[in-house]
Amino acid sequence: MYKKRKYLYALFAFMIAALICIPQALQMRTQAAAKPGTVKLNSISAPAYNKINIKWKKTSGATHYIVYYKKAGTKKWTKIKTLDNSKSSYTHTSSKKYQIVVGQKYTYTVKAYNTKTKKAGSYNKKGLTVYTKPAMVKNIKAAYKDGIVTLTWDKAAGADKYLVYRKDNGKWKMLALKNSLSYEDAAYKKGEVNTYMVRGYYSGKKTKGSYDKDGASVKVPADAAKPTEKPEPTEKPVIPTPTATPSPKPTKAPDPTETPKPTEKPATPTPTATPKPVTPKPTKAPEPTEKPVTPTPTATPTEKPATPTPTATPIPTATPTPSPEPEMSVEEMASEVIRLTNIERVKDGAAPLQYHAGLQRAAMVRAEEITRKFSHTRPDGTTAETVLLDCGVSNGAGENIAAGQKTPEAVVRAWMNSSGHRATMLNPNAKYIGVGVCKSPITGQWLWTQEFSYNPDVKGTVIFDADGGTFSNNSSQISISGPEGKMILVSSIEKPIREGYTFAGWEDGISGVRIRKNTIKILATWTPISES
Repeated sequence: MYKKRKYLYALFAFMIAALICIPQALQMRTQAAAKPGTVKLNSISAPAYNKINIKWKKTSGATHYIVYYKKAGTKKWTKIKTLDNSKSSYTHTSSKKYQIVVGQKYTYTVKAYNTKTKKAGSYNKKGLTVYTKPAMVKNIKAAYKDGIVTLTWDKAAGADKYLVYRKDNGKWKMLALKNSLSYEDAAYKKGEVNTYMVRGYYSGKKTKGSYDKDGASVKVPADAAKPTEKPEPTEKPVIPTPTATPSPKPTKAPDPTETPKPTEKPATPTPTATPKPVTPKPTKAPEPTEKPVTPTPTATPTEKPATPTPTATPIPTATPTPSPEPEMSVEEMASEVIRLTNIERVKDGAAPLQYHAGLQRAAMVRAEEITRKFSHTRPDGTTAETVLLDCGVSNGAGENIAAGQKTPEAVVRAWMNSSGHRATMLNPNAKYIGVGVCKSPITGQWLWTQEFSYNPDVKGTVIFDADGGTFSNNSSQISISGPEGKMILVSSIEKPIREGYTFAGWEDGISGVRIRKNTIKILATWTPISES
């Protein structure tokens, strides 16, 4: 009886112990199978044009962290890196496999993973987004010499062009978009400190880099003599000669015209209706499904961790294709405008226009100028005709300008649909043409110009005769040649000297004279010293 009771007591004690241990065992098993917590993202930055840094806060239950990224606006994540749990940040450097493009937004997120439980934690589906841009332009230098302020700067990573600014009345004014690492400014302010700034520009995404707000400064003397700016020559396009009865080739419907806010009304074609592309409805952001490659912190890892949620090779979502930009060069577009213009002239009974290099240079100067001021008045306040004289061209026959058209066909059609522009294009007395094409670095619009001339090569000469006196080079005359119509200011002419006389000015007291086809002679006038 005693042994039986003792046995029952022992059995009872065992059952109580079992009841106590079972919940503990279950709890331990539950804890072992629990997945890591959700990673809290702290910050994201783009320290360079090709680098992005992501930081996060460590979470419980994590043996590793898996970093994902995607192009902003897309749906699928791409795994780029698996790190051990000692890390709480990662810098992604652009590579062939995991590329970072300047001017694009990228989104990043991080997952916690446990190699023992093969569980991944939840993740921030929204992620953190950052915008990449060219590096800041450094080592900007400004120097004044011989009437020119010259700027130089170092190449900026991620930039293929450079925007040049000068500070006017406390605000930055854009001067030029350059492919080179230098710029010459002849429109500075005399007797003042001129301050310049340069910022990198990536034309592929129309992205501007950061800039030094202080810029670079140079003091220009009050007596600085500004030289006459001469435009850079452009390559001569090949102009096909139309036959007597050309047939205009069919053209596709033009892209809608973007309407600027000009001072002068540009020619604007009637936009055709463009069907809206059908965009697939977005689906819920997928969980990452790819199995991440686990690093080997131990000597013998057993199995690959079960996967989080983003896929390694996202399938790009079909997106509508925007209206294509012209695939021709600027020179080819200019040549095509001339060809199409001549087709319209021949149809109207006028002779085809001839290409002229001087008119072409003038047209390219005007195309750049109307990116800053859309008007037949130049940014310096002079009329458009002065650009011809600056380029050695005479006898201007009119100017056409337009903005927003994306093809030569579209802009010629726009001008033809405007009575004033049409009349200028079809003027039977015009003989020569030059065409300018330029893309605005700010708006991305295409700007177009046509410059016409009756006879661009008419030259003349003005002779300033000392009439008994001499100039500093011991000559008795100063001869100036140039295009007909160009104004010569007598204030720019050296005063001659004559023994026994005082220079009294040029005949008739003129302040200036225009160059004409025939040679013009201007005589000096003298006052005898004895009579003064």
